[in-house]
Amino acid sequence: LLLIDEPSKGLAPSIINNLIDAFRQLKSHSTTILLVEQNFQMARSLGDRVAVMDNGRVVHAGTMAELAEDEALQHRLLGLSLGAHQ
Repeated sequence: LLLIDEPSKGLAPSIINNLIDAFRQLKSHSTTILLVEQNFQMARSLGDRVAVMDNGRVVHAGTMAELAEDEALQHRLLGLSLGAHQ
């Protein structure tokens, strides 16, 4: 089990891509990763499940695919469409 808090903060995109590759390798070996991340593209590329928090409370929990595909849900939870920020 890895607990990781904001690993992409302040890093160049190429370094973030290297991190994503490393985390994918760990996942392929059945390592569970609990990732706290504001970079949605990184979280989306790694996450199976997602929990969105607001003021310390979970306001949504579900699959990453559900959040990534549902623009109305993104607007409701995050106030923006994540597809426009790729």
